[in-house]
Amino acid sequence: MARLIAGAALAVLLLPALAWSQGKALATAETNWKATAELYECKRKQGVLTVKVRFKATADTKIELPHNQTYVVDVGAGKQYEILRDSDKNAIATRSEHYGDRALVYLKSGETFTAWWKFPAPPASTTQVTVSLPGCEPFEDVPISDVR
Repeated sequence: MARLIAGAALAVLLLPALAWSQGKALATAETNWKATAELYECKRKQGVLTVKVRFKATADTKIELPHNQTYVVDVGAGKQYEILRDSDKNAIATRSEHYGDRALVYLKSGETFTAWWKFPAPPASTTQVTVSLPGCEPFEDVPISDVR
């Protein structure tokens, strides 16, 4: 029984750290919140670029991501891509109920939150982009992986 309790306690301590480390970060950025940000996915598939970022709170904090200020830049072509929208003009991205065109989350120290966005994909010749999120330094030279 003591072994079972010790194993459960170890799992409670280690699982959050393991979840945070899943998926190697392609880029990291400082934020205006009490959180770190890791961009861990930038995939192009069928004309759509999907970007995923994991935030980890370093203290109790509020993270707010207005979608109209989130974009991807193809630096080589000098082109900016805004978030894709559905037929009702809603961003195809992480959303919070009752908060309109943004994601809003409250985190306690150590908690994580994953956000995602869909953009029109740059041409296949573009291999890297810069991702700009409000409240974060730009994620520069992020490699794009192609999914078939």
